[in-house]
Amino acid sequence: MKKQEVVREYHFSDATLVTKGLEKVAFMERDKPEFEPYGITTELVAVLKDNLNAFAARITDIEALGDQSQAALLKDLKAEELRTALRTIMARVELKYGVNSPKYKKFGTDTLSLQSDAELNITAKRVVRVGTEFLPELTDTGLTATLLEGITTLNDAFTTLLINLKIEIGDRDIEQEDRVEAGNAVYATLMKYTKIGQSIWESTDVSKFNDYIIYNTISGEPEEAPPPTP
Repeated sequence: MKKQEVVREYHFSDATLVTKGLEKVAFMERDKPEFEPYGITTELVAVLKDNLNAFAARITDIEALGDQSQAALLKDLKAEELRTALRTIMARVELKYGVNSPKYKKFGTDTLSLQSDAELNITAKRVVRVGTEFLPELTDTGLTATLLEGITTLNDAFTTLLINLKIEIGDRDIEQEDRVEAGNAVYATLMKYTKIGQSIWESTDVSKFNDYIIYNTISGEPEEAPPPTP
């Protein structure tokens, strides 16, 4: 069965989760004697603090996106290098046969600039294969086995970069999901402890009660009431 998409349970940023979480931990350390009767020991608060710090140290999506973008750039540059090399081959083929000949068309490079990565990979293999077949006829236009081997080398490098990009995309998806799950776990513990903090001070100290409030809004602060309609 397909795993359901993990959804973030808090509406504010991860940075806000960390800063507000550490703020609440400081209040819990201050109020340690009041928390202990509820089973929230110093050790449990320390674990929450460690989890918040560990969450803050995780790779962010900005970094993962940067790695993915760099991999995409390298792949695109190699793809263009491969296309340029293929065009040098096809210039020799055109010189020999003309663009309307069946032999030219057998190379299948008419839409080279529009081909997808997968299509480009297949086209490069085909050009090497057909070029090798017609090599004796194309020697006088400058085609050599070395040029065809160069296409294979470029195509292998392009394929490696294409796979690297797929890996970066997959790693980013995994990291995003893991980050949401880790954030949700920290948030759940934080909310549990802060609700206990609210119950401790609800009827005795308004200021300390407010210390344990976390608003699940974009800013983490209470939503402003809309101005009255005139």
